Amino acid sequence: MGVDNRQIQTAVLADPESDDPVVCPTDADELDEFREEFSGTTFWCGILLGGCGGQLLTRRGNVRVSHFAHFPDPDGVLPSCGRRSRGVASADHLYVRAATQGWLRGQGHTPRYRYIDRDDAPVGSLVEIVLSGHTLLLHMDRTMPPDWDAAEADDIILGPGVQIDHRTLARRGYVNRVRFVSEGNQRVMMLGTELPHVGTDWDFELADCTVDEHGRLITPVVTRLRAARADEGQTPLPRPRGEAVEGPVQIGALTRLIDTAVREKETGAVRQLRDAAELQVHRCEGQALEHLQRAIDHANDWIGQQDRTRRRFFTRLDEAVRHSHVFEVSTLTPQIRRFILRDEVTTPQETGILDAADTLLGEARRLAAQERRKAEARRAAQVQEREARRAAQAEEREALRATQAEERRARRAAEAQEREAQLVAQAQERKARNRARGQVQSITGRLRREELSANEQKQLIEDLVLAAKEAGDLLSADEQRKVDKWTEKLTEKSGQDAAGKASPAVKPQQDKITIPAELPAHLASTAAAVRGALKKAARGRTTTSWDRLEHQLGSALPPLSSTERIQILVQIDRPTAGDEPLLSSLLAAGDPHFACQYYRHVLAALGLDAPDDDEDLRDVVEADAEQVFTDRRFR
Repeated sequence: MGVDNRQIQTAVLADPESDDPVVCPTDADELDEFREEFSGTTFWCGILLGGCGGQLLTRRGNVRVSHFAHFPDPDGVLPSCGRRSRGVASADHLYVRAATQGWLRGQGHTPRYRYIDRDDAPVGSLVEIVLSGHTLLLHMDRTMPPDWDAAEADDIILGPGVQIDHRTLARRGYVNRVRFVSEGNQRVMMLGTELPHVGTDWDFELADCTVDEHGRLITPVVTRLRAARADEGQTPLPRPRGEAVEGPVQIGALTRLIDTAVREKETGAVRQLRDAAELQVHRCEGQALEHLQRAIDHANDWIGQQDRTRRRFFTRLDEAVRHSHVFEVSTLTPQIRRFILRDEVTTPQETGILDAADTLLGEARRLAAQERRKAEARRAAQVQEREARRAAQAEEREALRATQAEERRARRAAEAQEREAQLVAQAQERKARNRARGQVQSITGRLRREELSANEQKQLIEDLVLAAKEAGDLLSADEQRKVDKWTEKLTEKSGQDAAGKASPAVKPQQDKITIPAELPAHLASTAAAVRGALKKAARGRTTTSWDRLEHQLGSALPPLSSTERIQILVQIDRPTAGDEPLLSSLLAAGDPHFACQYYRHVLAALGLDAPDDDEDLRDVVEADAEQVFTDRRFR
């Protein structure tokens, strides 16, 4: 990125065409307060400041003073701009409006401001204030002498350093001046009035001044001067060169006027007074003649020195014009014009050199204006390109956001549909289990109340076992005990019947479930799924049942025989340490029927002892389940 070394102290606010100026504080701490005051406001290299119209930023000074600097373009290239090391005074012409608008409106005027921008008068040189058909012209550029005779303004006010020759000042009697002083990041306007051989009086306020009906600025000094002239008449002025002196001339006053004109470097006045003094030589004698001759010699020496300086200036300017050294011509021309401003006599050769210089500078300004317009066109094209690129990027981002939003909506819809399906399935399961619980209550009531045959009782008890299995943990402890009681009666009845039919020599044998040493390969994935479900239940501190596992695992848990279920649980708990509870205890705790019928086989296959009494077994299972909850809490 380029570094802007142009130390610009002034800018305008809000946009490049603005006439609202601001000054950048040079102190680093003051710059911090300035940034806070103007936060959210943009700064520009204003067109009315003679700038390029580019945006500016504030740069904190460490070695140099703080100042404004140009924003580089996206490629890091700084804009072409002729403003360099422009001090706070470069925006004084814009502060004219801020200083005078309220003051003029208070006098009943409606002022309009125009900042003249011509090839011969760069922007900021001349400021016109139009007031109801009258015009005040502020001449702000010290390098451009005012044309008192050609000016169409009702009153001309001179800016800082703008010179007026002694003869014009004496003829006019006074001239009003304006200057600006800094207060914080603003510039305050002061008015003054210059009188011949007196200087400029700044000792009054803007509120003490008015604009009369002829469009002239009236200050307290002008008011006093008009009153004095009305009472005493006009003070005699020095006669033009070659004109005979009428009446007696005071030699002492004449020598003092010559010394004053030399001291103030008024070349034209010195020539005029010298000529007047030479006309008085024949009238003088003695000490008066000696004083007069000394004043004439002093005037001649000073005029000779000025003539030599003048010749050197014009020689250098002529050489620079012939070699088209624009910078040197632009530097010498205002110096020469300020120099000859005090001496109105110019030779045709000097006039030709100045005309040639003006032509060269005019052409240079025209070419510079062309380059400025080209640069502005390039910047406009770059801005348009950046805007198009940003618009395309914004469109891409919007399309991406729309796609992502659509995907999120689809995902949320799918999740909602899945949740809805789960809720429906859970509702159906709860309904079926509630219906099964009602069947359990109905069957146990019939078994208790009705006189049933052995076959009817057996069939009802088998139906009771199936209904209890489907109801699962919805059964209360009392309902589960009733189911277990009738199940045990059915088992005892079957055992007695079998014993009565068997040979007395043969001892009754219980059904046995043979557990192979290795789990069949086709059950490996099923064992892994059941193991995961049991671990999840342990972390959630809940028991489970085969019905719940079937609903939870779906196709991952196919229909299994009792032997296969026991094989899977043995495979799951085989790695369990001897002092740790079994994961399958969660299944036994949640399914009492499973605990009584099959859990003993799991314990036996793992080489563990089980209580003979079913109530004692349930106590062991519940204790093991609680221990599983504790051990698996943080796994």
